Amino acid sequence: MRAAKIHPIKQNGRGAREGNLVNAREGLVNPRIFVDPEIYRQEQERIFTRTWLYVAHESEIPQSGDFVTRTMGEDGVIVARGTDGKVRVFLNACRHRGMPVCREDMGKTSSFMCGYHGWRFSISGELIGVPFFEGYQGKLDKESLGLHQAPCVDSYHGLIFANWDPDGETLSDYLGEMRWTLDLLFGRTEALEVVGPPMRWTVDTNWKLPAANFGGDGTHLFTTHGFRWDLGLEGKQPGRRAGYRMITPNGHTASLSGFLDGDLCLALPKELRPEMESRLTREQLEMMKSLLIIVGNVFPNMSFLNSGQHTPGEWGGAEGEAVSFLTLRQWQPRGPDRMEVWSWCFVDKNASAQWKEASRQCYLRIFGMAGVFEQDDMENWVEISRALRGPVASRLWLQYKLGLGSVSHEPRPVPALRSLEHSGFSEESERAFYSHWEKLITQA
Repeated sequence: MRAAKIHPIKQNGRGAREGNLVNAREGLVNPRIFVDPEIYRQEQERIFTRTWLYVAHESEIPQSGDFVTRTMGEDGVIVARGTDGKVRVFLNACRHRGMPVCREDMGKTSSFMCGYHGWRFSISGELIGVPFFEGYQGKLDKESLGLHQAPCVDSYHGLIFANWDPDGETLSDYLGEMRWTLDLLFGRTEALEVVGPPMRWTVDTNWKLPAANFGGDGTHLFTTHGFRWDLGLEGKQPGRRAGYRMITPNGHTASLSGFLDGDLCLALPKELRPEMESRLTREQLEMMKSLLIIVGNVFPNMSFLNSGQHTPGEWGGAEGEAVSFLTLRQWQPRGPDRMEVWSWCFVDKNASAQWKEASRQCYLRIFGMAGVFEQDDMENWVEISRALRGPVASRLWLQYKLGLGSVSHEPRPVPALRSLEHSGFSEESERAFYSHWEKLITQA
């Protein structure tokens, strides 16, 4: 019997691609970026040690001695507020043998002690205790052996970021115009606070799939999450649709949507309006009136979603009152085809206790670990990772062509923000995400 002949797969746009992995101009992405162990290793070194990464919110560590343990890429870290009130970020590894010095998720302490040999470090990271110190005969310099500290730590509206690269740009410059959108979420009122510890669960998929999805995939709403329309849960539309897209040079992307004729303000309680009016610009306030949803991603792996639900009473709110929730999540890489999801729920500090609880319930039922939307998305990403593992699948080019060539020149409050009234649905945000990813991954 003659052996079957295997035909090579034609590579759409292969001759014109910009790089080996991403061709943003033609809307092409190589599947290897989601499954290749060597690519994963390189992005850990070239992205997760050189960019600003979200690590905590200030409401989680409000007092001296408070700490949480988090990760920056594959590196475990401690985020702690010292006795001087300063927030520091340390690698969670003893300088003796590398054992983690903190095994708790959060707490309050004056020092951290390695459980292996008893080396002790202060809340500010100094090495303050070494058993059998005399036996080192003066050859152990305690002053130079404190916990390894991230040289760059800064915050924006209570969001704490850290960066291992001392020569990188400031956090303000890194966020760039995305600060305009973050103002609408985390700077709109006097303060926001985290509701409980973050939910955590693992998923067998690559971290970039959800990051790019939150950054700008709008079309999957009508298929993956189409049950809401099929079951009539979306309710009556309060006016003409409004849509905006934000894309910044550092790979941050966001979508802002709602209805032009509404007075929506993300379905936040009306008693918070005076705070918003005092903290936001005129342009931001005007846009907030039309918005129900803001979703996006701060490169590389911090995504956010504020969703207003215009089906009052369904989520535990008072009859006639709309409810919304704000979630922030990180897609923590744990291998080329595995990630750990960290999901926080935020509420405005000065909202009523009833509204806070309604918002929490809304979050749990929709985008909590067992939320109906969350389950839909996770299934998609797991199946994609499974489908792309094989050698034949890795020869394909994935298509990100929607909206190629569409341009909008309307006036806008910041250059990165543009209206979707004329350009409609687009995969431009995802192209921008993967293009920036490739730029960093190919830098030595």
